[in-house]
Amino acid sequence: MIEHVLHDLNGIEIFGIISVLLFFVFFSGMLIWASRLKKTYLASMQELPLDGGETTSNQASTHE
Repeated sequence: MIEHVLHDLNGIEIFGIISVLLFFVFFSGMLIWASRLKKTYLASMQELPLDGGETTSNQASTHE
């Protein structure tokens, strides 16, 4: 039944193309964002779960 409904709709193939394009744009944007992160920020985030909650003066305070 669903196949007949989707077959009768005109222009339904554009939704598949749009969804693939949105996925590609989002995935590419996330790759670019992740590749531009600074190493000091990544190091501070890497040690955050093991930190235990105490603060030290040598932690990086900027993440840009």
